[in-house]
Amino acid sequence: MAVLGAGGFLYLSREIPNAMALSWQRLNIGSTPHTITFASPSYWQGDRIILASDGGLPIDLNGDGYADCPDGHGIYRGSIWRNGPSRAFYTGPNTDTSPFYGQLLATHTLATQSDDSLITQSGDTLVGFFGNHDDDNFYNTPASTGLTEQTDAYMSRDLLDRIRLWTTEAAAHTQSGTEKTLLNVKPKNLVIANYVDNASYTTAIDSAIASIANLAIAGEVVLSTLIALPPGFHIACDDANRKYNFQVQLKQWILSVDAENLDTTAIGQAFGENVKSLVRGAGSIDFLAEHQSVADEQDTLALLRLVLLLQNQCNTKARFYLFKNRNEPSPKIDGSVYYECEILLTNTNLNAQVGDLLTGTADFVATSEIEIKVAV
Repeated sequence: MAVLGAGGFLYLSREIPNAMALSWQRLNIGSTPHTITFASPSYWQGDRIILASDGGLPIDLNGDGYADCPDGHGIYRGSIWRNGPSRAFYTGPNTDTSPFYGQLLATHTLATQSDDSLITQSGDTLVGFFGNHDDDNFYNTPASTGLTEQTDAYMSRDLLDRIRLWTTEAAAHTQSGTEKTLLNVKPKNLVIANYVDNASYTTAIDSAIASIANLAIAGEVVLSTLIALPPGFHIACDDANRKYNFQVQLKQWILSVDAENLDTTAIGQAFGENVKSLVRGAGSIDFLAEHQSVADEQDTLALLRLVLLLQNQCNTKARFYLFKNRNEPSPKIDGSVYYECEILLTNTNLNAQVGDLLTGTADFVATSEIEIKVAV
């Protein structure tokens, strides 16, 4: 049996990418704006991520002018790291001309118990310097800079795999808008993970960053290869926390649930003939190819990326809607009906002839049982 759908009612949920551990040296401060080198292909531009580091992040999240990373600030004159409030008296373009310690700027005339001024033999009045600098901390503290060990943001990525952080998905795609600017302070090792709003999940990340804080990391590795993931990380993979994105610009889709007569040639070359025993269905998608940014929607660039990820993060859960959010008079039942299964996208064909719309097709196979579901 084959099912034909029209109108673009297809929702996709990518496989949850692995949490990654990064050396603090992946923070690039040699040019402006500062970036983080992050090469994992499982994370895409516009993805909402969690950036975490034990001891604080190189970002000013409380708006006090200093990164929320107390120990990451510079202490000595001429440091490549940004000075914190404990060295606010280092001023000017050349800090070597600044004093090493804070200066006592207030003065008080020295006097006797009778309030007579003390003078020198030359008649000069003796004065004393005082102030509160002696009470200042020599190092920066969470109270003076703020301390934030996790933040969420939408990532943008350039051709050299350098990412920046933004407050909205649209800003990440256009790289314009409100940015969570990275500052030149020295954090400890970093973790980048998929975003999930769950207290147990963020607690697990806190435990993980404490475990890897001072490890020697060769650039970037999957976090689970360094440590046993703390309880709570599994929450990101729970089906209830998966994010389904509406696939825009679809012309139609076809889903065949007859597993006996399916063509698995495209994936058989990559995974071997035994893959046929795992396939439960197949089909294709017809789409208009366009790159645009709409909240909670994915353009067809997502389909093209998923095809390229044939051997890495390639399993995608799909919902093929027969109708969605129907609201009609009785006896028709309101709600949605859809087929749900995991799919593996294979071949893509694009038509990019001059003067025509950029159109294409993508083939897929279903790698799990195909279920029909009703949502009211």
